[in-house]
Amino acid sequence: MQRSAIHQIVRSASGESQPARQLHDIDGIDAVFGQARERERGLKLLMLSTADGRAVAESSALDVDGRRLAAMANSFLTLGETVSRELSLSEADYATICTKQGNVVLIRIQSDKPLTLTAVAGHELNMAVLLFHARECATRLEPVLRPRAG
Repeated sequence: MQRSAIHQIVRSASGESQPARQLHDIDGIDAVFGQARERERGLKLLMLSTADGRAVAESSALDVDGRRLAAMANSFLTLGETVSRELSLSEADYATICTKQGNVVLIRIQSDKPLTLTAVAGHELNMAVLLFHARECATRLEPVLRPRAG
């Protein structure tokens, strides 16, 4: 307990922010993830992370380190957005990764602060279906992520 209090004081003094999970309605996010995975059983992972790569919430049937995945997913999406700008295209809506064993969709969600939704499915779910469900999940997350009137 004492260590926790000291850690909070040091974190406050150093300007370190609250953990990403404390800034969001985790129950609401989990409910949206549950609904998405119920609607499409082929979804293996849904994760929401901050634009600086910190995991906020995750629903996964995969054995992955959410913290590492959050950082890599955000970096990949940011790189896709940068490539899109460099080519003078419109802003990237999403980025994809396709493999023989499955697919990944990364979507930027504009909120108070930008967030990244990562959706993963096995090879039995084609990319179009994964993209549809990922975009639908992102749309359902938007009202949950809106700041509450205080």
